[in-house]
Amino acid sequence: MTNTSGKSGKSEIAKFLDKRIHELSHRKSQRDIAREIGFTNDNVVSMMKSGRTKVPLDRVVSIAKALEVEPRPLFVLALTQDGNENDRAAFQEMVGEFTENELEIIAAIRKFSNGTDPKLSVTSKKILRALFGGAGGTKAAE
Repeated sequence: MTNTSGKSGKSEIAKFLDKRIHELSHRKSQRDIAREIGFTNDNVVSMMKSGRTKVPLDRVVSIAKALEVEPRPLFVLALTQDGNENDRAAFQEMVGEFTENELEIIAAIRKFSNGTDPKLSVTSKKILRALFGGAGGTKAAE
């Protein structure tokens, strides 16, 4: 498999993987990351982060878990690693797109709820309304 990302050389996902693996290097070796993903050879991770091989879509969730990132944006990057914008556009049309700030809020909710799926209570809604100034909120949304 080859990288067809155009003039810049490395695909966006290869750049992301390279950066994230470097950020985790003080805690995890590339071999540790490869094992967490389910690869027996850490050379596969080297090839993905250099852009010499594509990130397999069926491994995106395990890669995200090993890299301690959200799988959704990683999946979008994986869809476009060959420059096929049609796949990315179709995916985003199906599931929408989160901003970096929204992803940070979701991550905080998951962290503070210990990974549970907390129900949005009346109190939680009031807190959100107070935080965001009631922007866009209506009685029907309660």
